[in-house]
Amino acid sequence: MGIQSAGTDPTVRPSRVDEAERVLRALIAEYQRTGVTRLPTENRLCELVGASRTTLRDALSRLEAAGEVVRRRRVGTLITSPARAVHSGSLAYPVDLILSLSDFLAEAGANFAVRAVNILRETADPDDVALLGLAPGEAVYRAIRLYEVEGQAAARLEHRLPATVGGQQIRINALTDGITTFLQETENIRLTRSDHTITAEAATPALASELDTVVGAPLLVIDCQLYASGPHAVATGRLVFRPDVLCLTASADPATSASRQAGTFGVTAVARSGDES
Repeated sequence: MGIQSAGTDPTVRPSRVDEAERVLRALIAEYQRTGVTRLPTENRLCELVGASRTTLRDALSRLEAAGEVVRRRRVGTLITSPARAVHSGSLAYPVDLILSLSDFLAEAGANFAVRAVNILRETADPDDVALLGLAPGEAVYRAIRLYEVEGQAAARLEHRLPATVGGQQIRINALTDGITTFLQETENIRLTRSDHTITAEAATPALASELDTVVGAPLLVIDCQLYASGPHAVATGRLVFRPDVLCLTASADPATSASRQAGTFGVTAVARSGDES
């Protein structure tokens, strides 16, 4: 009599980790069909999978060992299965976590650099007055950073923030990392929300020069406001990306989007033609 494998013997019950892994694979397949590149939080996954946190983590470890997901601190669990992922080998930047682009790229192990940093002190304009809750004539800082990814110009990030918060001067000389890192770690401002509006525009001569592209090339633009406590933003930003280097992916949990809570979306680095996965 031949020996029947455990996988085909109906008397052998699958372990809890095996069952959690099976459900996770089904979830990943469904997410990939709709272009989602990041799994929900562990708490939400425990609900969806019907497993304890320990069982869930064991199942996720198996999937990570198989190269189907990658787990990153402060980022979450990214779907990386090359056979079906929308952007094989790409970097999905979760903007909903209010994570500095510099921090994310560093944690993801991406080959990136900040090409230039320029900080200007200016007088608040009408938008600053309305969004930052400033009085006309107050001072603001405008911080401009140019990023490159894999040697290509990728993004221009411009942020505006008050020169004074709570009666204290902003320590602008400490702005060496991303704006969110600066606000949270240098100014001890706990960010609670970010709002974004996404549009597109043709590259002006100035933007074309900064981003190494041609005049009139399509650019992706994100206008954002960062909030802590109170009704006014603590900083505003304008992020301009080259879509041939960085693009956006979006996903939402129906449980939260149905009640108009924040969804999930992020920046994805796109491999240049000729690159291997």
